[in-house]
Amino acid sequence: MTAPQRFAAFFRSPHHAWLALLTLGIGLASANVPGMIAAAAAYALGWIFLPDSRWFRAWVQKRTEAAGAQASAVTRAKFDEERAEVYRQLSPAGKKAYDQLARAVEEVRSGSGGAKSPHAGRLGQLAWTYLRLLLTRETLDRFCEKEKSSEIEGEIAEAKAEVEALEVRARSAQDRGDAAEAGGTERLLQSKRSRVTGLERHLEQVRKAESDLALTEAEIERLFDAVRLIQADLVTQRDPDALGTEIDRTTAHFHRTRDWLRALEFDQTTPDIPDELTAGIPVRIER
Repeated sequence: MTAPQRFAAFFRSPHHAWLALLTLGIGLASANVPGMIAAAAAYALGWIFLPDSRWFRAWVQKRTEAAGAQASAVTRAKFDEERAEVYRQLSPAGKKAYDQLARAVEEVRSGSGGAKSPHAGRLGQLAWTYLRLLLTRETLDRFCEKEKSSEIEGEIAEAKAEVEALEVRARSAQDRGDAAEAGGTERLLQSKRSRVTGLERHLEQVRKAESDLALTEAEIERLFDAVRLIQADLVTQRDPDALGTEIDRTTAHFHRTRDWLRALEFDQTTPDIPDELTAGIPVRIER
């Protein structure tokens, strides 16, 4: 804490209030000029020495730590509720899949030092990423089930055939010199062409969703296999350093997955959760 910050903290503290009341009281009680001068001098000395004293620094540090702990508890509770809400949105199959991974992660956590393990936060990150992937898969799956690219391609083909027929009709009307027919057909053509453009944009969105769904499926399988590998290493290798290296390697691979999820419009969850937060929360979620 810098000197200006200490002075500001002292001004807001009860210590300053007591200093002001005490020195003002002494000055008023003396009822003379020397006494008031002495009280003012004592007040000024208090400002010089008290903000830099050891006991005041300790008081400020204690208050800062208490405020930090309170803010951390609030953030933790919000994340815990968000995580539970994501879990509640999953289908029974999705919940079962997450529960299976959570058991594996908890086993690795327990075998590598528990909540105080240096890997606890990163393991929690894997579980949170997996939970987000499960919800994303189900959201994309529902969307792709409703909006099929093959059906939209058929609509586009029909709409383009209508446009071609109208273009022939418009040229024929112009050749005959039928201005009314040509004008009406041209307006209809504009509407049909606009529909084709809209359908093509829609098809592009659906194809992207289908591609994202395939990638989500692959990432779910990859993450689950990675956790199973760590779990196997825990059983076969009792070397903590080797286990830590494997956890570091695995979690590093999924940074790109989190970046991809962050940019995905179907994912509305919080993308960046610090390791210290995921370390302190049990991976399993109560139904």
